[in-house]
Amino acid sequence: MRIALLADIHANLPALEAVLRDIRKKQSPDRIISLGDQVNLGPCPRETMALLRENGIVCLHGNHERYVLSAMAGDPAYSGANFASLRFNAAQLTAQEITLSKTLRIGHVLLTHAMPEDDRFPVNYPGLALPRLRGMCFEQPTHIVCGHGHNPIHYRIGNLTLDGIGSLGCMDDGAPGVTSYSMLLLEKNEAVLQPCFVPYDTRALKPLFVKSGMASAFPIMAHIICKQMEHNHDYLVPFVTMARQISAEKGETSVSEASWQEADARCAWPDGISTADFWRGQM
Repeated sequence: MRIALLADIHANLPALEAVLRDIRKKQSPDRIISLGDQVNLGPCPRETMALLRENGIVCLHGNHERYVLSAMAGDPAYSGANFASLRFNAAQLTAQEITLSKTLRIGHVLLTHAMPEDDRFPVNYPGLALPRLRGMCFEQPTHIVCGHGHNPIHYRIGNLTLDGIGSLGCMDDGAPGVTSYSMLLLEKNEAVLQPCFVPYDTRALKPLFVKSGMASAFPIMAHIICKQMEHNHDYLVPFVTMARQISAEKGETSVSEASWQEADARCAWPDGISTADFWRGQM
């Protein structure tokens, strides 16, 4: 069996379109499966889910689907300025289209987002992941294939093999202008993962952030995410960490718009272009 695996699309529609073209041209898979985090961050959540449905792609639950569902329910934990994209997604999507299965088992291979009972399991941090994995018991040989970590990683511990396939939509440490997916080749009790890399034109991203309304509704977050997707480099976590530190120093219970703006002023933006200049003349 040949299965094309996608992970962490994060509403990056140009990258998804490039991957699906490559799969159609080169792979002839029996199935295409997305391992969670189809939405949030990128500018096209509604269009991304529509394209996945049109292509009959099975989608699994990810932590970002959980966050969006919580925002739909009005969870006050997601009221801060740093969660603006979640609230945008909550307005764009329905609960039905992002309420998804957590796992899919095919033989000895278990497909999931991070781990079946922990959609934020730290797969890409060996110092955190290894002790937890060593404490798990797998009586039968098990091969977990997941996403979540945004960069590929491999573990082999006793009867457990865990492979993280990285991110289609925004790698944390990848080559600019390149997206990826994996082919899972299954035969009897053997599994082979083949990474596949696809170039695409990231210049399409900025106009989509403008067209979607993200750039005008929350320009700082849209700037961060657009640069991360253009460069395949993690700018989001350091920025949010700085904003939370500023917020904590003020005794805030959530990140205020003022603290968010202060983080923007302090940030050493990639390419040396501030948020105001990045969007100037675009809206």
